[in-house]
Amino acid sequence: MSAHSAPSVPSSVPQVPPVPLYGPHRADCPWCGSRRLRSRPGRRDPRQGAPARSVLDRCRDCRHTFRNPLLAPRPEHPAVRAGIRLRHVLAARALLRHCPEPESWLDVGTGDAHFPRRARRYFPYTSFDGADPTHRVLRARAADRVEEAYVGRLTDPHIAARLRARYDVVSLFHHLERVPNPRAELRAALHVLRPGGHLLLDVADPRRLFALPPGTSHPVGLRAELEARGCTVLTGERNPRLIARKEP
Repeated sequence: MSAHSAPSVPSSVPQVPPVPLYGPHRADCPWCGSRRLRSRPGRRDPRQGAPARSVLDRCRDCRHTFRNPLLAPRPEHPAVRAGIRLRHVLAARALLRHCPEPESWLDVGTGDAHFPRRARRYFPYTSFDGADPTHRVLRARAADRVEEAYVGRLTDPHIAARLRARYDVVSLFHHLERVPNPRAELRAALHVLRPGGHLLLDVADPRRLFALPPGTSHPVGLRAELEARGCTVLTGERNPRLIARKEP
C-alpha cells in the first residue's frame, strides 16, 4: 500500500474497499492509558436508523469519554451531512481571521476531502493535501479535491518523516474521537506543522477532551496538551472549533 500520492493522477476513480462499521474493543483509555473505565450503553440514534452497538466509556482517572469500540467513518444521514457542511464553512471562516493566506494545508482524516473542497472557496491560493487511513483519499485526489494524497496515519513513521514541518495549517475534523491513540495523533499533527503554523481542530464535544480532574497537575485534554507543547490556543474552552498557533 502506497503511503503517498503517485506523480500522475489516475485516469479513473479508484475503488474504495469497504470499511468495517466498528473498530476493535479496547480495555484502556485512549488518552491516558488507564484501565479504570466506566461504561454506559450507547443509545439509538434516530438519524442513523439503527441502534448503537458501541458504548460510551469514561475514564475514571482523566475523565476522557469515548465510544468503545470506536465508530469507523461512514456515510451519514442527509441531515447530519448538512450539519457537517455548515461546520466546514464556519471553521474555514474562523481560521480566515487568524491565517488569511496559508500556502500549504493538510487535512487529516479527510476521507473524500469534502472539507478542502469547501475551504478552497475562502483560500483559493492554498495548496490542499489530504491524509486518511483509507483509500478514499486517492479518490479525492483523482477528483482534484487535494493535490497530494497520503494513505495511512500521521503516526506512521514513513509519513511523519516525509511531512515534517511542511504545512502552514493542519486540520482535523472529528478525527481525534475516531483514532486509537488521540494524544499520539495530536503530537503527529504538530510534528508536520511549521513553527508559526495553525492547528484547526473540530470535535463533537469539547468538554470530553478538555476535562481536567480536580487534584491533578499533569496536562489532560486538548487545551492543556497543546499549551504544554508550546502552542497558543486562540479560541475559548467550549468552542467546538479549536484553533492553536504553534509558537517558534
